[in-house]
Amino acid sequence: MMLDGDGTAPKRLGELLRGAGLTPRALGAWAGTERLSGLSWRLSELGGRDPVPAARALAVFVAGIELPAEGVPWPIDELVAAGLLERIEDRLRAPVAVLPLGTSLLVCDRDDADDHPDLVCWPDDSSYHLASALPAGRRARWLDLGSGSAFGALSRPELATEIHGVDINPRALGYARLGAQLSGIAHLTVAHGDIAAAREPADLVTCNAPIPGEWDQAVWRTADAGFAGRLWPALRAAVAPGGEAVVHSILAMVPGDLDGEVVSVVYSPPGVRPFAVTWWRPDAPSRRVRVRRELTRARPHLDPRDRDEALAGTLEPLEHRDDEPRTAR
Repeated sequence: MMLDGDGTAPKRLGELLRGAGLTPRALGAWAGTERLSGLSWRLSELGGRDPVPAARALAVFVAGIELPAEGVPWPIDELVAAGLLERIEDRLRAPVAVLPLGTSLLVCDRDDADDHPDLVCWPDDSSYHLASALPAGRRARWLDLGSGSAFGALSRPELATEIHGVDINPRALGYARLGAQLSGIAHLTVAHGDIAAAREPADLVTCNAPIPGEWDQAVWRTADAGFAGRLWPALRAAVAPGGEAVVHSILAMVPGDLDGEVVSVVYSPPGVRPFAVTWWRPDAPSRRVRVRRELTRARPHLDPRDRDEALAGTLEPLEHRDDEPRTAR
């Protein structure tokens, strides 16, 4: 990816791409949904359409189809220089996906990209669960561990004055930087590093946790076997006094001996591997709540109301769990 020093050129390209139709509203009209995680199964169908002029940007950057270069009103040379387009004889192809996400643009690998360890995957529902579960309100600093392509920060940039992402995948960091610059989000920075490395504490710390030992593009997140053992101590060290951590993970990864207030809301149906969002306030009075909330068409992802309802005792308590609670190490 070719980035300039101050981000001015990518920001202008982002404005041009949004003007060309890369917006959630245009995506919803074209694809029937604005939710990126609901598009994968439709991309082959969408890519088979002959796009009308208003949908050409969506066809290229979302569905991944090739278009004739002639008559395309975009700054082709600039998009090629930025790594967002490539010429194949007289046709144009997007080597990466550029996806409308709220007022932002997210960059990741194409949905049809081959599996490989550095794959920066298309957003799935776990991304939406975590982002929508973050409480409103402006904080001084937000730290996102394992930030990937920066879905959370790009979808909720209003949540902090300073947002910092950390990831071990250089490819993901490059996409995250470009997404931030295309979106004009100057207060988002990302850096290479392990989750457990010492860093400045933050009022909000988040992680969309990978699944240790599992590699599958359908799951798209993988980690070494020691990840879960490092995660929770790293979260505790990273949360500023009075702050909060919000984590999406399998329920089995949530330790049973965390201090403070721990609220886990499972959204998987009974009998299915339990996935949950956990809100953890280490400095709050000790309390542990584990409940289940059925997803609905009106509320397809978890949100802060689920935490409030869990604490109020109005959600279904979990009487059993598939895995015993872990002990933090």
